[in-house]
Amino acid sequence: MKRKSLSLVLLMVIVTTLIYPLSFAQVIWVDGGMIGAQQLSGDYTYQEVTFITGEPVLVKGLISLPTIPANKDTYTLKYAFTLENTEKGIIIDRSVTYDVEAIQNGLQTTYSKTLKSYSETIETPKGTYTLAEGSLFESRIYENTPAVDYYSGNIYGKRTYYLNGDYMSNEGYVTYDIEVAPIIGYSHEWGDSETRVENMQIDSYVLNDNYTAGGDEPEYVLEWDGTVDLGMSSTQTTNFFYQNIDQQTNPSYGSYFEVRAEDNVLTYSYDLPVVTDGEIDTTTTKRATGEKRMTTPESVILSTQALVSPKILDIGGHWAQNEIFLLTSLGVFDADLNYFVPDASISRLEFGKAMVVATAGILPVDTSDPLGFKRLRPGTETQLPFLDVDAQDPDYDYILYLKEHDLMSGKNYYFKGDEPLTRAEAIAIMIRALGIQYKAPAPPYSTGYVDDASIPEWAKDYIYMANEIGLVTGTPDGYIHPNQYVTKAEAAAMIYKFVQHLKDEITYDYRDKVLNR
Repeated sequence: MKRKSLSLVLLMVIVTTLIYPLSFAQVIWVDGGMIGAQQLSGDYTYQEVTFITGEPVLVKGLISLPTIPANKDTYTLKYAFTLENTEKGIIIDRSVTYDVEAIQNGLQTTYSKTLKSYSETIETPKGTYTLAEGSLFESRIYENTPAVDYYSGNIYGKRTYYLNGDYMSNEGYVTYDIEVAPIIGYSHEWGDSETRVENMQIDSYVLNDNYTAGGDEPEYVLEWDGTVDLGMSSTQTTNFFYQNIDQQTNPSYGSYFEVRAEDNVLTYSYDLPVVTDGEIDTTTTKRATGEKRMTTPESVILSTQALVSPKILDIGGHWAQNEIFLLTSLGVFDADLNYFVPDASISRLEFGKAMVVATAGILPVDTSDPLGFKRLRPGTETQLPFLDVDAQDPDYDYILYLKEHDLMSGKNYYFKGDEPLTRAEAIAIMIRALGIQYKAPAPPYSTGYVDDASIPEWAKDYIYMANEIGLVTGTPDGYIHPNQYVTKAEAAAMIYKFVQHLKDEITYDYRDKVLNR
């Protein structure tokens, strides 16, 4: 997750923060696991469905989630589970360790997760199943854009459990063959998501009563077989809640609270044998079929944080008041100014800087070099991002970020930060941040706006894609006005919509649409 700490020393306010350890949204196991609320012990509630007895059985327990290290290319993840269903008499003990490696290749990152160690026993009324053979291969590829790291991947696994024994001596065995449709997910400033759909073929074998060494009969015969389709999703989102203050003696009208929460979904459908009183019914050809959708009872709150309450004097009653107030509270716009001047044109620097914060958070300040002298020292090989930007510019790091991440390319090697920004330029910056300009159709084509002919050729793909995903809609009479200057209020509305798209709207593509197929 790209979230960086929000550090604003701009207003005399007391900020109260309650933070639990954060983790990436993650589906942590291939058998349908669902993480729940964090306990005071630091562990999380966890539940999954096991099918090893021939019927779906929900087992529950606690799990300690490992910390995923930031900025490391190789690391190890360890999970330990103790899960049970007392009514069905099932207890699962599992320990899993993965080695993870990430390799950066330009704008893409390949990621592999290899099973290093894996042990598991499952106690059932029939006996104890012990894992003897297991393999699990997972790989992913990340598309790294300025605003979002999108990823897709695949998993293949196979397991064998022996009943009351091991390979040499046992009473039977169960095999799992697991294939997973492409894993999809994303990580950005305001949330994370992972969704996967998998198919399991389960076969249970028992000793053949007619088997004799050297005879024609096999040692084991199939007792039952079944298929299970699992859908799993874990999504972390950031939401903002406004708290109004009516007291006349309080200088603030109110403030926003930022709440980060996680939602988990588990769906499964099955085709299994009929089980009666815990025993497989071998006398019937009927099958037990069904499907179920499970969600955590309520969102798991991961962190809460009070945001600063800006004192802006000229936005009361303005149509963009709410958007301006929230984005200023988040630090997307400077919160130390009493006047926002909402109907004035926004400059290239103001919009660009706001987009950096909206996509990557407030950039850290090098307090040891307030005037930027380090950038000019001989041997540092510093290359200024634009001809009109010097190393002492207080916004140097933001301008450099805009250049390095291809959000703004300048004009003839000049940044021209004080110049006003057009609607076409603003839309281009947002779509570049999402990295989806390449999905526009091959020209020639029309964007559908009445003033399509007025759109600069270089901006067509950006405006087309912004309209496709609902990031911009144009005027009620069908105009986009690409060459008009953007006001600060309009910029606030555009960036607010951009943040909403990131934290809410792409969830449909990466969770709901996949699980509802």
